[in-house]
Amino acid sequence: MNEAGGEPNLYVEGVIALVVAAAFVLFAMTLIKERHRDVAQWHVAVGAAIYGAVIGIVVGFVIVPLRMVLMNGHVTPQTAALSGLGLVSFTMALRRGLIGRLPFLGPQVKAYRRALLRRTIEAAQKQLDKLTAPAAAE
Repeated sequence: MNEAGGEPNLYVEGVIALVVAAAFVLFAMTLIKERHRDVAQWHVAVGAAIYGAVIGIVVGFVIVPLRMVLMNGHVTPQTAALSGLGLVSFTMALRRGLIGRLPFLGPQVKAYRRALLRRTIEAAQKQLDKLTAPAAAE
């Protein structure tokens, strides 16, 4: 909301959504290496942009306004709790692959998620090797 308490100012929410989407793309282009990908890098970058845009929209247009409304005291705690449960459910659906099932956007999002999962597995394996190396020497 603006200073006068009238109509909402969507510039802040839009900037938040763009920053989150840009962060996803930057992460995908810098940290996801060739060994993690099974398709061209642009597929992974487009998938990261789509995934980041959806997450950014949720953060910018749902979480930030909900926080501002709660801070002003215009919503009862019961309504806020129900909104929070709906938001958590939606976020869980996104994390479970809801975007990957979309007809035109799905292949790029799946490429991004596969590459990210391979990177996560590689990082977890490195941490596991560090934790088990001294035990094997004993």
